[in-house]
Amino acid sequence: MKLYGSSIAIVATFLAVAACMPAPPVTESKENLLSSAGFKTITLNTPAKQAAFKALPAHELSRKTYKGKTIWVYPDRDICGCLYIGSQNAYNRYIKTATAKMMSDAIKANYSDDPYSPTASINAMDYDWAGDPEAYGVYDW
Repeated sequence: MKLYGSSIAIVATFLAVAACMPAPPVTESKENLLSSAGFKTITLNTPAKQAAFKALPAHELSRKTYKGKTIWVYPDRDICGCLYIGSQNAYNRYIKTATAKMMSDAIKANYSDDPYSPTASINAMDYDWAGDPEAYGVYDW
């Protein structure tokens, strides 16, 4: 009986620790960004569509012309097996959103405790080089 009570206490401790852990970060996939920018999903329900789909470069936004207008296509072979298609305006919204996301991710990486961050070692310096009297004039550009 004593072993049973100890097992319950250990499991309860693990559950309490797990409940305190932060949620994993939400990652925005390229497909979600395309959809939110206004790209439409085209299903490949005919042999002609499937053949045209296979001819497109994998996982690459490509500019095409259809009836004199610029459209953008993105073949997604892995997740949905479908084609994303959008107008120039949808493409512009996608680029704006994806660029903002990329910059946000880069800023978060630079200010994280990640040892591979390019600024982590600068932020962790134990000596104030900027306040060193021998460094006066170095920072006056």
